[in-house]
Amino acid sequence: MSSLPRRGAVAAALSLCLALAACGGGTSSKYAGSTVDGQVLMDAATPVLGGGTVCMFAIANGQGNPLNTGVSPPASTGTLLTPGCISTNSQGQFSQALTNFYGPVLVQITGGSYLSTATHTQQSLTALAATNASLQAVVFVGGGGTVNLLVTPLTTIATAMANAMPGGLTMSNYAAASARVAAEFQLGTTDVVTTAPTVGDAQDKVLYGIEQYLAQPPGSSDDPAGANLLNWNTGALGQMSSDFTTSYNTINGTSASFSFY
Repeated sequence: MSSLPRRGAVAAALSLCLALAACGGGTSSKYAGSTVDGQVLMDAATPVLGGGTVCMFAIANGQGNPLNTGVSPPASTGTLLTPGCISTNSQGQFSQALTNFYGPVLVQITGGSYLSTATHTQQSLTALAATNASLQAVVFVGGGGTVNLLVTPLTTIATAMANAMPGGLTMSNYAAASARVAAEFQLGTTDVVTTAPTVGDAQDKVLYGIEQYLAQPPGSSDDPAGANLLNWNTGALGQMSSDFTTSYNTINGTSASFSFY
């Protein structure tokens, strides 16, 4: 009997094995899941808490699966990886084991409140019109171990930028968007995705400016009314630049100028 059919069967079995492993079904540690340890911050000293929940969604083909907060109770419109959304602790921290998933994950914060550095009062985080979430970030899960995650207004802007790029929410787009955020907000080579702000540093001052921006009363054409900064609405860049410049200088006592492009 010819050995070709046997070789073909072995090759087919090997291909199936590799396919299963690539989908997270193999035993290789490369395709194991990870534990996500994260923190939600408005600035270096201001965690988001008070009713905020963390929801994690699989990203497929560059598309996230945001929570539908237009219904009560909120419902997942895609692949929710957490067993329900989870809560942050008093420091805005959270931890979730995603042991059966390999790939990029969209992390969304729904609701929550924070003690605003701008107003010195408790402020609520309202859902962004485009995402039904208040803050967002993207993280790659896989290879076992623990991955650390920051969720801030700057990671939210990076997520919005990446989502608008060809291909959508890929890790390469997210990395490119984080570099763009650093450039737009004059932070040099700071990686806003992985580098936590420290009190009084350049990133912290930008976050103060965003808090001041969000605290401004909206006017008839004022972009805080549409949360355009966090959504990075490219149709409102001029207004965003002007409003953020004013907000940044007001809270930091500076004379900086921002011109978003």
